[in-house]
Amino acid sequence: MRASSRSAFTLIELLVVVAILAILMALLLPAVQKVRAAADKMVCANNLKQIGIALHHYHNDFGRFPTANSPSFSSAFVHLLNYIEQDNIRNRYNVHEPPTSPNNQSLVYLPIKVYICPTMEKPPAPREAYTSHYASYAVCIGSGYAFGPPPDNGAFVRYQSSPNGTRLTDLMDGTSYTFLVGEMGFQLRDYFFRFGPYAGHVRGGNTSWAWGYASYSFGSTLVMMNTKTFGPSLETGGLTAFRSDHPLGCNFLFGDGSLRYIRDGIDLATYRALSTRRGGEVIDQGEY
Repeated sequence: MRASSRSAFTLIELLVVVAILAILMALLLPAVQKVRAAADKMVCANNLKQIGIALHHYHNDFGRFPTANSPSFSSAFVHLLNYIEQDNIRNRYNVHEPPTSPNNQSLVYLPIKVYICPTMEKPPAPREAYTSHYASYAVCIGSGYAFGPPPDNGAFVRYQSSPNGTRLTDLMDGTSYTFLVGEMGFQLRDYFFRFGPYAGHVRGGNTSWAWGYASYSFGSTLVMMNTKTFGPSLETGGLTAFRSDHPLGCNFLFGDGSLRYIRDGIDLATYRALSTRRGGEVIDQGEY
């Protein structure tokens, strides 16, 4: 009786198979990452589209846009909660009290999916280090210094600039040529907590859906978008600049509800002109 022979892989054959699989994975990974990045950018654009619809519904109901902040430091995004299916939070939120009040504090730590871009890197410090849940978007108050005094020349204004806010008819440069909202995240690598239990830890940014404050929920185009350094000064650094984790640009929502991906390298004068509501500039769409 002859014993049956059994074929098996040799060590060299196994190594060849592993090497081929590794090469295939290396070839496929960039394509997978590219598809994922495109999908995330689409989700981000959809978030801004929903914010735009909410803003227009708010405008229809009140005849104006919400102000970028309020005397109690509530943000414009707080006033949109009813329009993005977050009625439970909005109905409990007291806009006459600051976000840190006992009534509001438990609410401002809740994540709002529409306010978060999936590509934004999470804050580098623990949640407890921040005053509210992080977010990815900020309304545009124009081309001035966001920490400076009013008046504001953008589609949104601070309460101190105009308590009644702005209307679509105030966008005299054209709604399709005026920013409403842009991306703003935690991409600053040299911004640190200065005091408290997290002093010395990287802060990254301030972006928050609840706080109506410069660099938290509103910014400007004084500094070029995607400036991702905190310094050399608060006025010239990127803390109040629009910025994203998408490659080579940022998503922006315009006054007519349209979405456009503004590329890095846009002329600074054109960029600033897109943020003003009645600057009178003539802008060629080919410039951005």
